[in-house]
Amino acid sequence: MTGPTVLFAGGGSGGHISPALAIAEAVQSIDPEATCLFACSDRPIDAAMLEQAERIGYPLPARPPSLKPARMLGFARSFSKSRRMAAELIQAREVDVTVLLGGFVAAPVASACRRTKTPSLMVNLDRVPGRANMWIRPSASTVVSAVTTVKPFATQITGMPIRHAAMPPGTPAACRRQLGLDPDRPTLLITGASQGAGTINALMPYIAEQHSAALDRWQILHLAGPAAADEARSAWHRSAIEATVLGFRHDMGVVWGSGDLVISRSGACSVAEIEYAGLPAIYLPYPHHRDNHQQHNAAPAVEAGAAVIVTDTTDTARTAHALLDVAGALLAAESPLEAMQTAAAARSGRDSAGDLARLAIGLIGSQGP
Repeated sequence: MTGPTVLFAGGGSGGHISPALAIAEAVQSIDPEATCLFACSDRPIDAAMLEQAERIGYPLPARPPSLKPARMLGFARSFSKSRRMAAELIQAREVDVTVLLGGFVAAPVASACRRTKTPSLMVNLDRVPGRANMWIRPSASTVVSAVTTVKPFATQITGMPIRHAAMPPGTPAACRRQLGLDPDRPTLLITGASQGAGTINALMPYIAEQHSAALDRWQILHLAGPAAADEARSAWHRSAIEATVLGFRHDMGVVWGSGDLVISRSGACSVAEIEYAGLPAIYLPYPHHRDNHQQHNAAPAVEAGAAVIVTDTTDTARTAHALLDVAGALLAAESPLEAMQTAAAARSGRDSAGDLARLAIGLIGSQGP
C-alpha cells in the first residue's frame, strides 16, 4: 500500500522553498510512505535547495505579474503554460493534495488545482499578504496564515513551519566549531537571506572600515549570497575587521546556532528561523516593496523587545549612521544585548510544520476547490 502524494507549490526564493521542505518533512514523519513533489520556479536557488534536500522539483516557467504593458503578455503566456504543466503533473502523478505557499509559482498551480478538482491548502507566510495570495485565496480549499496579518486574511493562524536543517544542532560553541569559528568569542551574523542583499553586503564592510570600534568585540560571519561572496570578501579584506564570508548554507541551523546577534533582512522565513533559534536581531527590511511587508514581518519581534528595525536608505553612509544610532549600544556593550537575548529566547522553539502537515493530509479525499 502506498501513501498519499502531496504537491508543494512555491519558489523563486528560499522563503518559499524552506517552509515547503519543513511541511514535507512533517508529512513524511506522519506517513513515511507519502510522496512529496515540488512545483517550483526555474531560478537556480530552487534547484539548488531541492537538490540539497534530495527532493524532486518540477520547475515551471512562471513569472511575477507586471503592470508594464511590455511584460503583461509574457506574464500571461507564462501563467497559461505553467497552469497547463501543473495540471499535467497533478494528473500524471495522481496528486492527492496540494500545499500552496504563495507567490507567483503558487498562483498557476492553484488554478490547475481548481481545474482538476484537487484539494489544496493555502499557507500565507507574510503579515501583509501579496497580490498572488489575494488572488489564490478564493481558489483554495482551505486557507490558513502562518502569522497574524495586518488586515484579516484567514481565520486560522498556525505559526511558521521550520525545516530540520534550519534548527540549531547544538550549543553556540559547538556550532561555531563546526563553522571554523572561535567557540568562545561573541559572534555577529550578517545575512541577506538566500540570495544575499547588496546594500547589506556593502553596509557592513563600510562600518568595519569607517567605524571599526563598533565591531571590535565581534567575530563576523557574513552570508553574502552565492553571486556576491567574492566581492564581499574583498570588501572585508579592505577593512580592519576579519570576517568569515560564505555564499550560502543549506544547513542554516548551524549558522543561526552560532550567533549572539544577527543583522538581516526580514523576509517571513528569515524572521521565523531567527526567532526559532532565539536570536536577537537588527532588521533592515527590503526597502523597495510597495507594501513594506518586511517591515511588518519584523514588527512583532520589535514589540516584544527581541529586535530593532533600521531603515535601509540604500545610501551606505546614511544607513551606517542610522544603524549605529539605533543599534550602536547593542554592538558595543553586553547589557543591552542581554536584555534583547532574554526577550528573543522567550519567543524561541516555535514550529508549526506538524500542524500544517496534518491539515494538508486531512484534506485528502475532499472535494477540490
